[in-house]
Amino acid sequence: MALDPDSLLRLALVFGRVSGVMVAAPVFGQKGVPVMLKVLLGVLLSVILVGFAQDPLPAHIGHPVGFVLAVSVEVLTGLLIGYAVRFVFWAVEFAGEMIGFQMSLSMAQVYDPMTQAASNPLGRMINWAFLLLFILLDGPQAIVGGLARSFVAVPLGGADLSGSGPLLLSWTGGFFDTAIRLAMPFLVALFLVDVGLGVFARVVPQADLFSISLPLKLLAGMAISIAFVAAFFPLAPSLVDQATAGLDALFAALRP
Repeated sequence: MALDPDSLLRLALVFGRVSGVMVAAPVFGQKGVPVMLKVLLGVLLSVILVGFAQDPLPAHIGHPVGFVLAVSVEVLTGLLIGYAVRFVFWAVEFAGEMIGFQMSLSMAQVYDPMTQAASNPLGRMINWAFLLLFILLDGPQAIVGGLARSFVAVPLGGADLSGSGPLLLSWTGGFFDTAIRLAMPFLVALFLVDVGLGVFARVVPQADLFSISLPLKLLAGMAISIAFVAAFFPLAPSLVDQATAGLDALFAALRP
């Protein structure tokens, strides 16, 4: 690649889009990944992927304000690509939080340095298990492949960001749908446990229901967890496909 002004401007715009993906996408955007490593990986990917961006540069790219606007559009485009994949991760995390809350693990929340927030142990375990499966199923390679396709589908500095609004709304609905479907076996089973405890309290009013309900719900939840994990691993490929399937629809929406 020749070091002429147009090539440097093109590389800067490509780096802006790649940087957005590095911040928002799963694996790449994890808080445990050092910032310097993200920057170096972003520069490396930009040099590799700049050959896919062959569309003409925007006419206003030579003006300082126009350059800043074009870079901002590219960063937002990269963030949208990263968040398009992360929606499924949010659904898995939300399902884990609902499961932990129903199992009374909300009282055993611990500080998670990765998310910088309190979370229950079971929810963290499910989230990290899905992240590991995402890596094993070549999820990061799918993200890089989608990023390469984005430079062919969406010209540099010319993305129509407003076109992604309806798509984001539909993904938000899918986020809640996926989370509830994942957590439903736990919610139904623990609801039945609560019903049984309520009947037991009516039959034996002298019993200390509070001291009985917590370990019983925890024991029932752990028993269901074994069955859930056994079913979750075969389900993971479809969730990974769901995480990456929306990228082409996003590129079509962003095309000016």
